[in-house]
Amino acid sequence: MKRKGKGLIVALDVDSPASARALVRRLGGSVDFYKIPPALSLRDPTLVPWLRRAGKKMFLDHKWYDIPSQMRRSVQAAGRAGVTSCTVHVSAGLAALRAAASLRPRPLLWGVSVLTSFTNRDLRDIGVGSSVPAQVCRLARLAEKAGLEGLICSPQELPLLKKTSLTLVTPGIRLGRASARDDQARSMTPREAWSNGARWIVVGRPILESGDPLAAVREILRERPC
Repeated sequence: MKRKGKGLIVALDVDSPASARALVRRLGGSVDFYKIPPALSLRDPTLVPWLRRAGKKMFLDHKWYDIPSQMRRSVQAAGRAGVTSCTVHVSAGLAALRAAASLRPRPLLWGVSVLTSFTNRDLRDIGVGSSVPAQVCRLARLAEKAGLEGLICSPQELPLLKKTSLTLVTPGIRLGRASARDDQARSMTPREAWSNGARWIVVGRPILESGDPLAAVREILRERPC
């Protein structure tokens, strides 16, 4: 299958390590990249080595926001664990980002811009006066300056970032209309996200909540432009 696994990261946003392992086994060779959230990695420290032995790439999504020395130590620990990429908040500032980026070797650093659950009102609540799109673009420039490899952004900001050198990684992917309980405020379909410049889409609920996760993965990959 030509599109096998290309551009797709499956989010292991499940309730237990056993459920995560069962999903990885079920998806088999159709998926080779997985997102690991903090709750899962803390509950099962053996999951990362297990995925590495299975030949999978890992996106450690701990979203670090800390002083420079601690950011550096966190990224260094992630590298020793063998993960492919990890996230840091770009709003941690240039000094912290550069401290993390200066490590060699290290995982790919993907900077979190504005969380996909955020709206303009949420930014105002924390004292940021600009709109979501303006803040994402500002943080993208900072991530480039710091030497990060990628940027986490919602699909709706993708058209604004076409000139960036950063790899664009996009959560907030939905196959249809989002439910009322959905906490992703800025979402898009896989085809729309890829067509607008996403290199990787991160998909959780549409796969995890489907009756057939493997069929859902295949449906998503069929939407990838050739």
